[in-house]
Amino acid sequence: MNVQAWRELQEGDSGSAVTGLQYLLREHGFDVVADGDFGPVTAVAVRQFQDGRGMPFAGRVEANTWRALALVSGPGSTGEAVRGVQSFGLVVIPGHEPLVVDGVYGPVTRERVLGFQGTWGLTVDGVAGHETWSYLTAGGQAWPLVKPGATDTTNYRVSPVQHLLRHHGFGVAVDGVYGPQTGEAVRQFDGSNRVVFVSDTVGSLTWPALVVEVGPGDSGEAVRAVQRVAGPLTVDGEFGAKTEAAVRDFQERFGLVVDGIIGQYTWHALMAPKFD
Repeated sequence: MNVQAWRELQEGDSGSAVTGLQYLLREHGFDVVADGDFGPVTAVAVRQFQDGRGMPFAGRVEANTWRALALVSGPGSTGEAVRGVQSFGLVVIPGHEPLVVDGVYGPVTRERVLGFQGTWGLTVDGVAGHETWSYLTAGGQAWPLVKPGATDTTNYRVSPVQHLLRHHGFGVAVDGVYGPQTGEAVRQFDGSNRVVFVSDTVGSLTWPALVVEVGPGDSGEAVRAVQRVAGPLTVDGEFGAKTEAAVRDFQERFGLVVDGIIGQYTWHALMAPKFD
């Protein structure tokens, strides 16, 4: 739940996540068309799949159903599950064409999966396992992962996480290295906010509690976190005119409400992969 960002689906939904679901159902032997529309035929197939495994979700596709459906695939794999991975397109570099959906997990598919994993802070192994599948299904709505061992070079979100932890009272060093001290602080922060899915990884359940609203006139570690990612800014912890201008420019470029205030939506946009 914290590190796997599955999108829930039900009859009436449409889009790439539904197409991926339909290819997985085909891999499991169900005769559905991968058309991206969660219609009655897909709903029946989902219920039959769930009934065959004693799952009580009655046609709704949630995390447990996804995990049962999603098959791990990697270099050399073939079949409908591979088509499912390829159907998401995986264009992480502007100008690249979407993947050819041919059901063969070749070098190009592996390269695109590697790129996708890197942009979201996932384990970068070129294999489409449950973690990767969950982020494929979630699309741009997911919060990225920040894991132990990451650095600002491999995941630009490390220093912002450390600044935000300091805002919440944890005495971690802002060194851009996600070491044991940062991991333990995240674990303690998670434990103070919930009793399940506590880990040393910053994930979908951690981010909403970790980020805080800041705006013009504010100061401190949360402002420093913003300044790390909102543009070429001096990281001084003062939300002055230059920081506000950079935030407004960012909000305008990414279609957000342009108010110069960093709320949940702007935080999410700052932390999510950007392909403009």
